[in-house]
Amino acid sequence: MKRLVVIVVAVAIIALGIVLGRAVMETSGSRAFPAEVASGALPQAPGFDLQNLSGTGTTSLASFKGQIVVLNFWASWCDPCKDEAPILEDFWQTEAKPQGVAMVGIDTQDLREDARVFAKEYGLTYPLVHDSGGAIGRAYGVGAFPETFVLDAQGRAVAWFPGEVTAKGLREAIAKAGGS
Repeated sequence: MKRLVVIVVAVAIIALGIVLGRAVMETSGSRAFPAEVASGALPQAPGFDLQNLSGTGTTSLASFKGQIVVLNFWASWCDPCKDEAPILEDFWQTEAKPQGVAMVGIDTQDLREDARVFAKEYGLTYPLVHDSGGAIGRAYGVGAFPETFVLDAQGRAVAWFPGEVTAKGLREAIAKAGGS
């Protein structure tokens, strides 16, 4: 009987080790993209073709080829996203759009209708898409909201902002990407 208990406990410890090991490997792999950006490696941004939040048409990253792009991952239930939304809209209107810098808001891990209400409430006018299954957020290693990436004209990520972004931070990242 004592031997059986030892075997059961050993098997349980091994199984727990396997589960924890897989969880660590999956988590570290999912955060690989932002880690590369943070290290200055300039990784190629994962492509996407997502349905517009309006429900009509799609937007693809490839359609912005040759442009600097600001990608902002957000969700309507995210309190820091609520604080950041007016900053992003103002930046879009006063700086990005006049400079020819593209901006795309990627709503993920959210209900489409809640996201539409959020966009209307905050008056967001830059392109907004819906990552319904969360695959694009996972490809970018998004672990919390908001997260923002700035891509250069070749589609390489030059900056990553975990948490709320500032207009100053965006200006600096756009300059690093080759913009004015």
